Amino acid sequence: MTDTTKLLAGLNEPQKEAVLHTEGPLLIFAGAGSGKTRVITHRVAYLIAKGVAPESILAVTFTNKAAGEMRERIAKLLDDPPEPPLVVMAVHGGSPWIGTFHSLGAYILREDGRAIGIPRSYTILDEDDSIKTIKRVLEQEGVESTYYTPARLKSLISWIKNNEPDQAELDEKLRHLFEAYEKELARSKSLDFDDLLQKTVLLLTNHPAVAERYQHRWRYIHIDEYQDTNHAQYLLTRLLAHAHRNVAVVGDDDQAIYSWRGADWRNILSFQRDWPEARVIALEENYRSSPLILQAANAVIARNAARHPKQLWTRRDGGALLWYLIADNSAEEARAIALHMLTLLEEGEKPEEMAILFRTNAQSRALEEALIAAGIPYRLVSGTKFYERKEIKDLLSYLRYAVNPSDRVALARILNTPPRGIGKTLEVKYFARLAGGQAHIAPLKSFEKMRIDRFEKLMTMLQKIVHEKKAHEALEYIAQETAFETYLAGEKNGEERIENIRELFGAARRYEELPAPDSTQKLLEEAALMSEQDALTDRRSPSVMSVRQSDGGGWVPLMTVHAAKGLEFNVVYVTGLEEGLFPHALSQEPQELEEERRLFYVALTRARKQVILASSEARFSRGELVFSEPSRFLAEIPPHLLEIKAPQDFLPTIQL
Repeated sequence: MTDTTKLLAGLNEPQKEAVLHTEGPLLIFAGAGSGKTRVITHRVAYLIAKGVAPESILAVTFTNKAAGEMRERIAKLLDDPPEPPLVVMAVHGGSPWIGTFHSLGAYILREDGRAIGIPRSYTILDEDDSIKTIKRVLEQEGVESTYYTPARLKSLISWIKNNEPDQAELDEKLRHLFEAYEKELARSKSLDFDDLLQKTVLLLTNHPAVAERYQHRWRYIHIDEYQDTNHAQYLLTRLLAHAHRNVAVVGDDDQAIYSWRGADWRNILSFQRDWPEARVIALEENYRSSPLILQAANAVIARNAARHPKQLWTRRDGGALLWYLIADNSAEEARAIALHMLTLLEEGEKPEEMAILFRTNAQSRALEEALIAAGIPYRLVSGTKFYERKEIKDLLSYLRYAVNPSDRVALARILNTPPRGIGKTLEVKYFARLAGGQAHIAPLKSFEKMRIDRFEKLMTMLQKIVHEKKAHEALEYIAQETAFETYLAGEKNGEERIENIRELFGAARRYEELPAPDSTQKLLEEAALMSEQDALTDRRSPSVMSVRQSDGGGWVPLMTVHAAKGLEFNVVYVTGLEEGLFPHALSQEPQELEEERRLFYVALTRARKQVILASSEARFSRGELVFSEPSRFLAEIPPHLLEIKAPQDFLPTIQL
């Protein structure tokens, strides 16, 4: 048993208070860089060290990467970690259950979803698969509309699922398309991301016995990033914590920047209304940034009316003033930033410890051109996740279809991949037969039947394998039987793509301890639920498009401020600080402006040592030269913290 005094050593007083408050509701306002993950992991380890059964602890966060780090930290804190090891996601007793909200929903529905008609072998559709399903629904319904585009319809369907409006209030066409989409999901035994939350809430609400079982299983509940919860996640938290009321939520209302994804920052501010007996603790000591950066961030965020008051501070001394670069245009802005980076690189700063942040992806072009001209290695975060790469999705679709033969999205991907002579005409015939429409189509020719028979024989064998073998064995079987590597070798970037599928084999081995077919199901869940933020920070599967790589392997990341949340760097450049861009022209209502200010606050607090703010008097937007005023947020920084710089101030060091 771990000595509990060791688990409290090194914690500041508010952190220690949060760890020791184990009974009853707890609200932790954790400011940027205040060690919130440290508090959660020490709290879980403390409970276990005190004798709480590990399997009665639940910890929910928003990325798989954060969950993985949490498990590893807890394992290191405990002298005698329980079996199975904490570094493996627990799917049975013996360990805390640590994962994302969507993983939690997927697990509960896999175990008990049959009570509401969800089979254990259901498929999780990622965003791309959902869009493809919507396209098929629009084709089936004969809808050709510039209004109900697949992307817009997906957004509207997501809104319906998360807000549950009165169906009678919906536009008749929208209601019809929503119902058609739901029928298509049911027919293919599939759930989309929103279903994983909405249907879990439905299950626990309508089946009290099921809810009670989970309530008594997880007596101690921890929710990370509570300011980012949506309505379904809020309801799910309340349902699970109802019996024992030992719910600890951690978050920062000042970093609530995802309302456009459905997050409701008011959940954290209303926690005390829902749990009147809650203890409230504020973590304000910052372990990341210099005092001057924190003073600037505090001054800016204090302008927001809807927030819990807090004041970040640090024990560190000194620090550089924030610089404000005023450029004539975006090209000059980018060039000055590149010059400053060259100076820092010469002084020994690592490329990966400098980040360029912007409000919109469209700003990256001028910055990229300047970095290329300067010979600075960089990567533009592009959002193409490891599990979204074509070769990965193709290979995993074989597993999806083997587990769930009703999954038509997966079938469409693999039917002629690698090419096996099943073209569009034969595909239409085959899908019609599967749908029971043989009477309306021409019979298969002998060579067509031979190709279909060969494919079906392969899938029959694979269905047997996924129920008998582990995920990595099933993947290796597919690759061998389809000559997948030979196929990729003839494609563009074949060598890199082959390396990707070999990386997938390695990822699949992480689930060797699970029995078949759970091993395959867990791999498919990870692939579907891997978030954008996971991909940004996962070195194994980087979500980036490499443009210029240094010999030493280091590179400067370019990304939006939204993508930078949760990350930190020595030096941060915040570009495009102009009215209409940051804050954005589409966010001018008081509540929207407060979120834009929170976004700026997030940008400032990513930096450890230095912040360089930049604006341009003019920049091209949609082919037109647009003149703008400096962002109002710049005026909210106390003048004594800001040193104004002109582009020529960067010139003496190096000439491009």
